[in-house]
Amino acid sequence: MLEVLFVLVGIMSVYCFVIETYSVFLSIFGYKKLEKYYTEFDPEAKFLILVAAHNEEDVIESTLENLEKIDYPKELFDLYVVNDNSTDRTGELCDKRGTMHIDTIEKKFQREGVGKSAGLQYALRALGFEKLKEKYDMLLILDADNHVDSNILREINSQWLYEGKPEAIQTYLDSKNAQSIISVGYAISYNIMNRFFQLSKKRLGLNNAIGGTGFAVRMDWLINTGGFCYKSLVEDLEMSIEIFKSGGRVSWNHFTRIYDEKPDTLKVSIKQRIRWCQGHWYVAFNNFGSLLKGFVKSKFNFRYIDQLIYLFGMGKAVQIGILLIAIVLSLVLNIGIVLGYPWATLSGLGMFILKWIMPTNILRFILSFYSYIGLPIYANYIDGSIKINPIKMICGVFVVGITYIYTQIVGLMKWRNQSTWVKTPHKHKKKNIA
Repeated sequence: MLEVLFVLVGIMSVYCFVIETYSVFLSIFGYKKLEKYYTEFDPEAKFLILVAAHNEEDVIESTLENLEKIDYPKELFDLYVVNDNSTDRTGELCDKRGTMHIDTIEKKFQREGVGKSAGLQYALRALGFEKLKEKYDMLLILDADNHVDSNILREINSQWLYEGKPEAIQTYLDSKNAQSIISVGYAISYNIMNRFFQLSKKRLGLNNAIGGTGFAVRMDWLINTGGFCYKSLVEDLEMSIEIFKSGGRVSWNHFTRIYDEKPDTLKVSIKQRIRWCQGHWYVAFNNFGSLLKGFVKSKFNFRYIDQLIYLFGMGKAVQIGILLIAIVLSLVLNIGIVLGYPWATLSGLGMFILKWIMPTNILRFILSFYSYIGLPIYANYIDGSIKINPIKMICGVFVVGITYIYTQIVGLMKWRNQSTWVKTPHKHKKKNIA
């Protein structure tokens, strides 16, 4: 029984080692000096901006005030708040500022999709759906708590034209708040993701990931594929995979930012991340077969493996958990073999894993320090708009990382349930400091 457990842990260790090695490989391309590579074009693209909102009276005015400062010709973009079944003063506050809003509570159209995506789909229907392809080039999605850099449309416009009009562009996801240990952990995690995952993949010519907000998608692609009729709780990930499978591109912009409110408490954070993990596993399981088939049909194009690693990559804390279990088991077995205990007798496969796993785990242990200490400090130093004390930073990453073990397990257990959307409450009107 002990040997069977050890073999299973050994297999998981190999899996984690591959993921960690690939993660380290990607991170190498995040250190290069950042220079804008695309030409600045005059405003040309026509944008529709949809701000997803559900009971956001605490933050919507601040968000709209910020969006009024966008530096782009007014005739080239329209902004609507998607007031999704709100029962508070969200719509009233939009009227106060003269902002157009679409109220899904009126139920003029049948609800399609799940949660946030269903509200966005309703808005597309209300605005004419097919007609939107003629009126707009791109759709920019924001959440009701988001603030943006004033140059956001200019930068997306220039990059979109320079790169030959890719299907989607994700902008830098920054943090609006980083005061509690939880929000600090989130902020640093995004710093790392932005530079050592998104920017690295951009430099390698791989598809980037859509992050839920602050992304622009080409209107014709969106309408032609049915809009936001997604089945999972993570419409951003589902859209990323659909764009990839259709042969499209998701690009990355490191030169303009949106500022997103992060959870301040562990309770809110846990609920949000369980939803993320539920949706992530759903998309992973439902796309595994088609991506594997595509890999073979494409004559083993590595881009498919990159997508599979992203879908089935576990949180670093989960990987470290497996690492610690592997170290303890290997030590116990080694001691048992030296002392001659019968229960420590291993087969050929077991002995092979035992000899291999210790040096590999030592390397993985070193890589963990690199990931949990080196990358956070560098990413926040070079990119963080909110500079955070290194000790508080590492504590935040550790707490958020460790609790990801729980949320990934729960999300895995509940992956078939994609019908319950848990809203993340927002309260920060302005950007705060650490």
